[in-house]
Amino acid sequence: MSAEIVNRQTRVDIAPALEKKVKEAVEIALKLTMGHDDFEVDVSFVDDDEIERLNAAYRGVQAPTDVLSFPMDDPDELVAYEGDCAELTECPDLPNIVPVDDFDVWDGEDASSAADAIDAANCRLLGDVVISLPRAVEQAADYGHSLAREVCYLAVHGVLHLVGHDHETDEDASQMREIEESVMCRIGLPR
Repeated sequence: MSAEIVNRQTRVDIAPALEKKVKEAVEIALKLTMGHDDFEVDVSFVDDDEIERLNAAYRGVQAPTDVLSFPMDDPDELVAYEGDCAELTECPDLPNIVPVDDFDVWDGEDASSAADAIDAANCRLLGDVVISLPRAVEQAADYGHSLAREVCYLAVHGVLHLVGHDHETDEDASQMREIEESVMCRIGLPR
């Protein structure tokens, strides 16, 4: 299980296809960064008023934003797979990224031995990602792409924050962007 979607707003209609794409994006983001997707991420769609209240309460910023992330645990305590996904290692400050060659092992039937190593019953809540859908609509129009691309991009951005990525430096921002764009290409929503 990778994502649970909760729609707490009424301004923007949510098609089942969009929910499915968001779940796919979250799953791939987790596989790329953690080596598996045996985490649950709760993705909530809200309006600008709710995200502004959350932004003020948790970040001290009295303004709406597009996405907020609320990790359940300290991201440095997460476990990521290294190399060929065979050995678990402690996560450094930034999680390991599973090399592209190794990512495919998680997608096919060949993944059975790797998947068996992960007990689905141990799936744990990674955290919450909250997305303002009205803001996503505006940004999609501003950037000239689909609402699906914008919402999936925001969901991936939020997931990356949950696993410990940030964009405080140019290098960190570049690394996040690379992962985000990789996920977007993999779900068929490239730039």
